[in-house]
Amino acid sequence: MRHPSRPRTLRQVILLYNVDGAWPPEDQMYARECARRLHEGLQAHGLVVHPVEVCREVLSALAPYDPAEWVVFNWCEALEGDPYAEPRIARALESAGFLYTGSGPWTLTVAGNKALMKAFLTLNGIPTPTWRVCQRLLDLEGWTDFPAIVKPIREHGSIGITPEAVVTSPAALRARVEYVLETLRQPALVEAFIPGRELNVSLWGNGDPEPLPISEILFDGLREEEQIVDQFAKWDRQSERYRRTIPQVPAPLDERTEAEVVHVATLAYRALRVRDYGRVDIRLAPDGMPYVIDVNPNPDISLDAGFVRSAAAAGYDYGRMAAHILRIAWARRTRRAPVSLALPRVRA
Repeated sequence: MRHPSRPRTLRQVILLYNVDGAWPPEDQMYARECARRLHEGLQAHGLVVHPVEVCREVLSALAPYDPAEWVVFNWCEALEGDPYAEPRIARALESAGFLYTGSGPWTLTVAGNKALMKAFLTLNGIPTPTWRVCQRLLDLEGWTDFPAIVKPIREHGSIGITPEAVVTSPAALRARVEYVLETLRQPALVEAFIPGRELNVSLWGNGDPEPLPISEILFDGLREEEQIVDQFAKWDRQSERYRRTIPQVPAPLDERTEAEVVHVATLAYRALRVRDYGRVDIRLAPDGMPYVIDVNPNPDISLDAGFVRSAAAAGYDYGRMAAHILRIAWARRTRRAPVSLALPRVRA
């Protein structure tokens, strides 16, 4: 790994983002429109910005740029043919010696595998729903906690989570785990379903991260066991599920509850060594206990994304939000990287 001299001033920025040729044309157009808006927003803050669109290869796209002169705003979430490439992208940036925004390969690896993420939450004593990894149907033996929710361990953005993911009987649980194993071809995470409120806690910073206004997802007219942000609610704008999941920022929380939610989210942010910015998804049970259900380093910052809504509620427009993330990354340029920790083994 090369470690060239870091840029002396935060002036020249590479906006690194990805577009996949397999996406529907409207998704490709939207990705480029978001990149254009982010580009313009950063330029409005006096930065020289070069957008770099990548499909399959990162380092060749960055070959014209000197790491001693340029900082990378890393908005590259995947590579064509490899939807799980986030850790590889960060590793490539480090190998080339670039200072870049967002979390490093270790964090992206752990957060990209729900079993590893849950293991680290549990090891750190952070409240999270009871869980089990199923590599095969036999691993379900003895599970009695219903309702439960079944998730593929390697997907993000609620991919693979549909209304059928919440199950209320052993037969339905077995069928859903079988679907994940055979259709999605990966292990299944079985988790106790926590009724209650769904909260998104966006934070930014390092060491002592600053919380942004908390967002709550309101489930309009949905039964308790339908109250999940599934892949239709998240991505299909024409679906009823999308129309019935309504974000509200800031969430109406009393002072004590808000402090406890932020405390738990901060513990999760630190436990997974999230860097610069992130989002922690929490279920607030009826008894007031906040349970971490997901940790998102490098969360989506598209125009309509949850992190962007929370930043806007704090007074940050799109460009100012991105510029602040860059400043947070810049502030750690002289710090030594933390020693890497071994990943825990996760048993089924």
